Amino acid sequence: MARRSESQGFIVEVEDADGLKGFGEGTPRDYVTGETVAASENAATKLSQIFIGKTFKEQKDLLSFLEEAGNARLAMDHPSAFCALEIAVLDLFARKRNVPLWGLFVKKPAVDSLTYSSVLPLLDQNQRSKFLGLTGKLGLDHVKAKVSNKDQAVELVHEIFTILGPETDLRLDANGAFSWDEAVRAIEDIRKMGLRVSAFEQPVPKGDLDGLKRVEKQSSIPVIADESACTLEEMGTIISNGICSGLSIRLSKCGGILKCIKAIKMAKEAGLFCQLGCHVGETSILAAAGRQLASICGPFKYTEGSYSKFVLGTDITETPCEFSFGGHAKIPVGPGLGIDVSKNLLSSCSQLISETV
Repeated sequence: MARRSESQGFIVEVEDADGLKGFGEGTPRDYVTGETVAASENAATKLSQIFIGKTFKEQKDLLSFLEEAGNARLAMDHPSAFCALEIAVLDLFARKRNVPLWGLFVKKPAVDSLTYSSVLPLLDQNQRSKFLGLTGKLGLDHVKAKVSNKDQAVELVHEIFTILGPETDLRLDANGAFSWDEAVRAIEDIRKMGLRVSAFEQPVPKGDLDGLKRVEKQSSIPVIADESACTLEEMGTIISNGICSGLSIRLSKCGGILKCIKAIKMAKEAGLFCQLGCHVGETSILAAAGRQLASICGPFKYTEGSYSKFVLGTDITETPCEFSFGGHAKIPVGPGLGIDVSKNLLSSCSQLISETV
C-alpha cells in the first residue's frame, strides 16, 4: 500500500507547572486512517488547548477527562494526534506519581514479559536473504511476511520455512492486496506443499468485510483485521458479524491507550485474539507505550515493535526499547513510559512545530 524511505511522525511534549515532562508519539498514515502529518500536528496543537490550566489530583479524574476528550470529533478524525497527546499526559501523570504508566490502570502487570515477531517487508532476493539470516541469528520464532500476490506468497512461504525451519510460526500480511478468492487459492497452494501459515492479516481491501469472512471460512486460516479495524465502531461491526478471528491493535491507528483497552476488552469477551501491531518508523516512545498496553491488558497472541535500531538512524532515547535473543523483552518498571527522552537526540531529528500553546 505504500513505500517508505523515511519515518514521518511527530512527538508531543507536555510540561507541568513544576517542569516535569511527559512524551507521546503519533505516526499518521494516510493509507491506513486517511491522516496526514501536517493535519495531525495541527489537530494535536488544537487538542492540547483543553489541557492548559487543568489540574488532576486523582487518576480517575484524569482518565475520565481523557475519555471525554478522546470522543470529541477532532480526536476521532485524527487518532494519531490524540494518541500522542494522551500518551504524553499519561506519561507525565505517572511520572508525577512515580509509578509505571500501567500502574495507573492495574495493580500488577498482566504479563511477565513480551515476545516480539520479526516482520519481513517486500524485499529483493539479496535483501531478503540477509533479513531472514538476521531473523535466524536473533532467534525470532514468530515471523510476519508481507505478500503482494498469490505466486509471490507461495514462493516466499517455501523460502522462509526452508531457511528458518518448519517450527517457525509464520503469518502473512497482504495489506489488502488480494481478492478473497486469490487469498484462498494462495493458502491452498501452500497446503499442497505440506506447509501451513498461522494467520493471514488483512488479505483483502479495507472495506471488503465479506471478503475477510470468506477467506477465513473457506481457508480455515485465522484472519486478522488491520486496516478494516481502526475505530471502535469498525471493530464492533467485525465482532458482531463474526467476520474474523483476530484484530490488529496499533496505538496510533486506534487513537491511544484508552481506546485500545476498550477494543481489546471487546475482542476478548467475544473470543477474538489480539495482535499488538506497530507502524514502520516508530521510536521508543510508541514502543514503550505498547509495552505499557501489554502490561495493562495482555497477553497478545503476536507482538510487533521495538525495531528502532533496525529501522531508524537514531532513536530519541539513550536506551531505546529493544528486545533480546528470541524477541524477549521485560515489562517496564520505571516511572511513566519507563524511558528517558534525550533532549539533544530529540532536537537533532525533529522540527519544532510549536514551543508553547
